[in-house]
Amino acid sequence: MNLLEGFSFKFSKNPKKLIFLLHGYGDNAENFIPLAKYLNDGKLEVNFFAPNASSIVQQYPSGRQWFNPYPNGIHYTEVGKEEKAAMQKECETSVKQLDEYIESICSINNLSHQDCFLIGFSQGAMIAYELGNFLGKTFAGCVMLSGRILSPQKLNNNLFIKTPLMIVHGDCDDIVIPQYFIEACQFTKSNGFIVEEHLIKGEGHIVSSKMLNLVQKFIKKFV
Repeated sequence: MNLLEGFSFKFSKNPKKLIFLLHGYGDNAENFIPLAKYLNDGKLEVNFFAPNASSIVQQYPSGRQWFNPYPNGIHYTEVGKEEKAAMQKECETSVKQLDEYIESICSINNLSHQDCFLIGFSQGAMIAYELGNFLGKTFAGCVMLSGRILSPQKLNNNLFIKTPLMIVHGDCDDIVIPQYFIEACQFTKSNGFIVEEHLIKGEGHIVSSKMLNLVQKFIKKFV
């Protein structure tokens, strides 16, 4: 399996925490990594990494995807068993690639998963949760921006539930509708997560300055 490639902002020679920024559908790491400049106020001893999803989106020349949300040309909210199985397989491939990517960077910095934050937007938020669920490990924190839970299976004896979780959404999001925010909050809390939730009035499917301020405050709590 090929190791994912990406971009980084290294603010510290000896970081205490590593922050992984996972881009959304049709986006890429080069476009997403600049968020690091907004999230680090110069006082945090953290380094940021943004990997590129390995799969290319055909209709977007520079776009990437963690999984194809249109298997057989059908949107993932309307797919059947065959399409769901194909999408799940792609998710697992991305999760395994991300695990290798994170492991390699942790090893270089002599840190562990408990020193890593996962911050994803849209499809990146979905894959961030899938990664934590699949690995069953505790992370420093997980932030889901404008995402949803793809695999709502009950988490039994899964150490991921000890990960501080923040779920943020715009109440005018017409791409990943706010209903998925409500479902994600209800599901994660019912499975034992301690969840910080924010539904932002008047915002759509974007990473806004309000969202970034919330993420920065969340990181500071657990660095």
